[in-house]
Amino acid sequence: MSAFTAVPTDDALLADARAAAANAHSPYSGWRVGAAAVFVETGGAIFRGANVENGSYGLTICAERSAICSAVVAGGRRLERIAVTCRNSAGELIAKIAPCGACLQVIAEFGTADTQIVIDGRGVFRLSDFLPLPFGADSLKAHGTVTEPGRG
Repeated sequence: MSAFTAVPTDDALLADARAAAANAHSPYSGWRVGAAAVFVETGGAIFRGANVENGSYGLTICAERSAICSAVVAGGRRLERIAVTCRNSAGELIAKIAPCGACLQVIAEFGTADTQIVIDGRGVFRLSDFLPLPFGADSLKAHGTVTEPGRG
């Protein structure tokens, strides 16, 4: 985690995502993915995450979810922006990436349709560009399956 006094720029977010990618554990794919997230409640701090692959592929965690979980542990609840980068085993930038469905769902849990997703070498997008009809707490509340905290 890096601390900033002001809201970090896209370049600063991408720099932290790249630094996180350098620490990825990717012995199977060779793709080093890094992410950097900023939450409203954390004073501009950048939270890093990297992909951590596992021999049982389903247990692999993506960089985006890794960064978001780190921020949540520090008290983040409202995701402002997230940046993602990916390099292959030769160190070449893979710009044609996008967050997977699981990551988009987690981004939706903490963000809004307008939450920015900065993809290294590709551009800046909004969550709604990738996930136009998210399923979230509002969907559950509409069907009476979510209660207020502390109410069982």
